[in-house]
Amino acid sequence: MAIAATPRDVDTHHLITPPQTRDAWKLRAAYLRKQLLFGMGLYPAPEKAPLNPRVTGTIEGPDYFIDSVAIETLPNFFLCGNLYRPKGKTGPFPAIVNPHGHWKNGRLEMEADVPPAASATDKPAPGKANLVSIGVNLARQGFVVFAYDMVGYNDTHQIVNHRKFADTHQSWIWNISVAGLQLWNSIRAVDYVSSLDYVDPARIGATGASGGGTQTFLLSAVDDRIQVSVPVNMISAYMQGGCLCENGPLMRLDTDNIEIAALFAPKPQLLIACTGDWTKNVAKEEWPVLKKFYDLYGAGEKTEVVQFNYGHNYNVESREAMYAFFGRWLLNDTNKDHFKEKPFEVDAKAMRVWTEKSPRPADALNESQLHETLYGYFNRQLDGLWPRDAAGLSTFKEIMRPALQHALAINLESQTEAIPKVENAERTILICGDSREAIETLLASLPENVHKVSVVLINFPNQPESAFGKFFSTYNRTNTAERAGTIAIWIHNLKKAGAKRIDVIGLGAAGLPALLARGVVPCEGKTIVDVNQFDNSSDKTFVETLYSPGLRRAGDLRTAALLIAPGPLCLHNARTVFKTDEIKSLLTNAGAFVRCESKALSPSEIAAWLKEN
Repeated sequence: MAIAATPRDVDTHHLITPPQTRDAWKLRAAYLRKQLLFGMGLYPAPEKAPLNPRVTGTIEGPDYFIDSVAIETLPNFFLCGNLYRPKGKTGPFPAIVNPHGHWKNGRLEMEADVPPAASATDKPAPGKANLVSIGVNLARQGFVVFAYDMVGYNDTHQIVNHRKFADTHQSWIWNISVAGLQLWNSIRAVDYVSSLDYVDPARIGATGASGGGTQTFLLSAVDDRIQVSVPVNMISAYMQGGCLCENGPLMRLDTDNIEIAALFAPKPQLLIACTGDWTKNVAKEEWPVLKKFYDLYGAGEKTEVVQFNYGHNYNVESREAMYAFFGRWLLNDTNKDHFKEKPFEVDAKAMRVWTEKSPRPADALNESQLHETLYGYFNRQLDGLWPRDAAGLSTFKEIMRPALQHALAINLESQTEAIPKVENAERTILICGDSREAIETLLASLPENVHKVSVVLINFPNQPESAFGKFFSTYNRTNTAERAGTIAIWIHNLKKAGAKRIDVIGLGAAGLPALLARGVVPCEGKTIVDVNQFDNSSDKTFVETLYSPGLRRAGDLRTAALLIAPGPLCLHNARTVFKTDEIKSLLTNAGAFVRCESKALSPSEIAAWLKEN
């Protein structure tokens, strides 16, 4: 494994190649879906607290109602929006969740539509968006619609700056991000509409444009309750999304928006594109690739694409295409004339949730408190997952091995490295280090009657100083992930070559990556690693020395040690910096043993420990 000479970023052209078979895609899809959930902080799944919905006002139109609604997606964190309901119709109704993009007025955007360009060859007309019109017209057509805020917009202003929330490496090693928070809000929005007694929970769709398009295809990819999806002006091979809310941790490692959208197949999905932004090639480039995924299911007729000659928009032509698609698949009505827009009048100011008469609750979390709440929750979740006895170790491994695997971006099934030869299938020793001299010294101390394999880890370049200019670790593996991945592939391939027992030795700066890799790939054998006086209690040290998004969320070195159990583990060169008490306690509770040494063991001492039974 090696980091590319030119790291991939948000503007790197990337067009996925679909698998050849449905079975191959199902395996890939399961991996990718878990990658997304983990990167967004949603694997292992958070607990869903009560939503405690509150309605602070209602507008009554001639054939619709608009409620101003707040729900608690986390205790004392409020997601706000408007619930549009049909008037004079009988339910249960299908429901649409409607996230918005980076429009100035968010969900309350009401730009006037402009005439389309005279012909397809003319300069695209300006892009406009009337998002209130979506809710009103869908309600008139027989849908319930929940249009909700991005964090930091309109009434969801417990986050001060939408584009700056959780923009630190410390947040990302816990998989705390604005992208993850918004995906969680979208999932809770589905919980909310599903709970309404006049909504049919088997008929739920999602649509949004721009950043709302990103939220739409992410939600549709991970929440099976969405039955019809219409992402607008966002799915592109040329620009994947320009905000942190569209570039979460690990989100596009070895993938792109087209493949993420393909996770929704074979359910109905309409791509809406325009000629005046990065979706200008969708009809001839991206959508045909998406359709190939649908064809794997024999469901090519369930995906469509339309394109209009506008700039970045959610104009009336786009909206009416969306209405008709939902009408076909959720109302069983194929008459597009039934889904034309009608004029309406609404005062957007009257649609706000928090007002002088209905202020935001005083105990609502501020931004700092929200961070602390998420840190606290993830730590408590880990505390609940640690095995209390040997019986609990198996359950822990089932849940947390995939978490560590995704934190290190290791997909063993997709790697193409050559399978090595194994001369002695009974016992193989894998020595990993960043110094050929240190490896050679150790090799001279090891017994002759075992198969020895050495791996010199090159000094992969570190991630850029700021990971958030071009969202480096959304698209690329970090130095830590590259090192651990290299070792994991060696262990994996030695197993495939017939090695029955593999002892893993990590020297110097390769010690901790070897420990992590050994946790990802289960095998019999001893593990002895130099922990290199690493401060394993400090987020700062993880960021500076062992950075990979989600590593702390996955339980870091503690999880790796437990995944090795009950195999023998030796940690040395701890000094007073590397804290061993918690690891010792966790392994003891799980019925395993770990040897911890303050000093750095010599090559002869390492060899002696390997010879012990």
